[in-house]
Amino acid sequence: MSYETLTITSRRLRLTVLAAGGPRILALHLDNGPNLLAETPNARWETPWGEFVLLGGHRLWHAPEAFPRSYWPDLNGPAAEQIDHGVTLRSAVDPGYIAKSLTVTLDPEQPRLHLQHTLTNHGLWPVELAPWAITQLAPGGKAILPLHNGQPPANPLLPNRQIAFWPYTPLPDPRLAFCDDFILIDTAIAGPPAKVGAHSAAGWLAYLHQATLFIKRTVYQPAAHYPDNNCNLEIYYDRGCTELETLAPLCRLDPGASVSHTEIWQVIPWTDDLDQSDLFTTLAQRAAEMV
Repeated sequence: MSYETLTITSRRLRLTVLAAGGPRILALHLDNGPNLLAETPNARWETPWGEFVLLGGHRLWHAPEAFPRSYWPDLNGPAAEQIDHGVTLRSAVDPGYIAKSLTVTLDPEQPRLHLQHTLTNHGLWPVELAPWAITQLAPGGKAILPLHNGQPPANPLLPNRQIAFWPYTPLPDPRLAFCDDFILIDTAIAGPPAKVGAHSAAGWLAYLHQATLFIKRTVYQPAAHYPDNNCNLEIYYDRGCTELETLAPLCRLDPGASVSHTEIWQVIPWTDDLDQSDLFTTLAQRAAEMV
């Protein structure tokens, strides 16, 4: 089945989104390069409301994950609204009375995007949730999960790195390399589905694939409590895609209220052959420049 799409362009980027419903970003191209996002046309699940189709690309969910709630079919909804240098995408109201919207703005000159994800409670009672931004990237690259922000710890006698593993993650996993400052995931190595997360003040995730660096950054809130054992950064990986996921803190969303979660994306041509000791410093600097 094909879906109607809408394309937004800047000088360096071409972005393709669903023309209605979602919100879903289906493709992201740097200059005349290939689609940086994963395409997963065969990933679909039956739910009480019909078939959920993943499609790939970028989507907005709300945590914590649960079946069937998280897999509500969302491909039908209001039409996309074009704005200056971007687009606003909206979902219908789901069975839990939550509606999603995503406003994407492209930098006219640089290969950068600003994304504002918003959840609104249309129900009659409060809901505890967290906005959850999930970007599926083409498989075969190297994902970087930073474990801290590079600053000296306030108290070196207390832990400053927290890692979470999902039940289906095999350990040991040859795709995982644990470094002092980050976890490196080589998704070119075959293996079963796996997922790892961290509570990290860094607030960014990165992916190196075919001479292209993709970084996405969000705001870290140190006093807040996050879902999934307090993870604000997560990476899922399997044969079909690599997901870079950022989460906002858990909140009590009252009836009629909204909560937003912002990301900044940057896409950079990448030919540097850095060793692991330089990689974290270089990527942290790049992420800091995105603010």
